[in-house]
Amino acid sequence: LGMQIGEGVIPVKKDFFPLVNLDDSQCDQQVVPALRDSGFLVVTSSLLPLELQKNALAASARILESSSKAVTHPSDPKQYMMLSFDDLGGDDFSTFLEDVGILREYYRCLRKIRNILLQSIASGIGMDDTDFFPRLHDENNDTIRLLSYGNGDSNTANRCKEHSDYGTLTLLLTDGVGGLEAYVDGKWRQVPYVEGALIVNIGSILSEWTRQDLKATLHRVAGPASIGSTTPTTDLLKAVSVERRSIAYFADPNPNVATTLSQSNDHSLENEDNMTIDEYIKWRSGGRGADRSGVSFTRMEEERLS
Repeated sequence: LGMQIGEGVIPVKKDFFPLVNLDDSQCDQQVVPALRDSGFLVVTSSLLPLELQKNALAASARILESSSKAVTHPSDPKQYMMLSFDDLGGDDFSTFLEDVGILREYYRCLRKIRNILLQSIASGIGMDDTDFFPRLHDENNDTIRLLSYGNGDSNTANRCKEHSDYGTLTLLLTDGVGGLEAYVDGKWRQVPYVEGALIVNIGSILSEWTRQDLKATLHRVAGPASIGSTTPTTDLLKAVSVERRSIAYFADPNPNVATTLSQSNDHSLENEDNMTIDEYIKWRSGGRGADRSGVSFTRMEEERLS
């Protein structure tokens, strides 16, 4: 799995990427300030033990290495698979029954953590109905992306291009190999790895639902040749000397919910504000399922990247 879990641990920067224990009954008071500030935080939960995290990464690696369904990304030096919960029960995975069981258990845990985060966000922004956001996700319109980044060298730039996520929440599990950066306060800043924790960031849909009170932050996986990185070059050289593996869980709202939470029936694809969730995700990501490649930017992202 490249670098072992726990190696190269970076001290948590409390100012940009706070560590929050979701078992704490007062966690909503910590979640929302972080998502207002940087759009990122690092979370732990007793629902997701370290052993399951390690097993999920190992299962992901075995599937990506052996399955013919692995996709080579069109622009980034990585392979991936986009999988729904039901995909894991299909004939394509009949030879990976043990690994499928591990990933399904991981999936179930993340759905519980997703709902805790959504309740914490509702509470933290002052909503009386803390189950409002979970109800908009009760159809489990979610996916996981198994990811593997190949080795690089000193000339390697971004291993994953700059982008923001397009759903509600992303929960990221990594193997500890560095390179993840978020664009916060005008700089590309290193997002910390904490053993046993997940990295959480906000997608553009939730940002719009909160009138951009919560930030959908641009992020990337940098290499030694990435422009503007504040990560030490020695750390990036070490990172590209090994494979990098991660699992991203994307929580999307129910397909027929409107991106603006309005009652408008005008779902013209010429206006991203009037799309259904299903239309919006297809537009942002370039398709559905394995076709998702993240090819479109919102108007605000284009302005930030120009």
